[in-house]
Amino acid sequence: MEPGPKSLHRITLQLPVPVQDSKTLLKLLQLELQAHAPNAPVKEVRLTIEAAPPRKVQGELFIPPGPEPERMEITLARIKAIAGENRVGSPVLRNTHRPDAFQMQKFSPSSEEALGARMSRPPLAAESGQEMNAKTKSRTGRPCSQERCPALPHSALRRFRPAIPARVEMKDAVPVSVTFLNQRRKVLARAGPWRSGGDWWNESSWARDEWDVTLIEKLSRAHKTRPFETVSNPEAAVYRIYLDLHTQQWLVEGVYD
Repeated sequence: MEPGPKSLHRITLQLPVPVQDSKTLLKLLQLELQAHAPNAPVKEVRLTIEAAPPRKVQGELFIPPGPEPERMEITLARIKAIAGENRVGSPVLRNTHRPDAFQMQKFSPSSEEALGARMSRPPLAAESGQEMNAKTKSRTGRPCSQERCPALPHSALRRFRPAIPARVEMKDAVPVSVTFLNQRRKVLARAGPWRSGGDWWNESSWARDEWDVTLIEKLSRAHKTRPFETVSNPEAAVYRIYLDLHTQQWLVEGVYD
């Protein structure tokens, strides 16, 4: 009897840096075989190694050293075996306007990118204020001190994942109250709607109307102003809500900090 056709099971280890430690290579190969086991008994093994110049790293004097790339690669391989290959890596934004659309790519920062990330630092608030003061001076022609012209505040959207289902009461095509988490909250101010959509050419099409609304967060202690008259002092927060135009479902996407 003639033997059947041979099936080839190929495994490729894509290392971030050149490695010459046999124990590291053997451990990575074991973890890769555990994640992608061959479908038939192994009769022959062929190993191909691509030569590369040795890695030269110069340590920093004032910056603590980071983890070695070899150990980092083994750690990532172990995490992939537990969490899944599609859930480990570096998130990359997709070429779309769809909110939270991203994909994962292999985590392999180069030495130059890692060095630049470690050497760079975010600008301080004082530096931001100085830049804004310089712009103000160029527009008005008058100097602006740090005390008179402080840096503008920044806001960030704290997303809820997943988004919280809500019920929105509309009046004259604008929201007047939002009910979510078993609480009905009155809308004090609103901005919108902003309509966005995409992927209309396939089954994953999406479209929605977004609103930024100021809601009463909670009622503080009432205080008296006149005899037999009390006034409540509401505390408010700004939320992002949107209407899914496909399902006609309102959702609370997040709150602004």
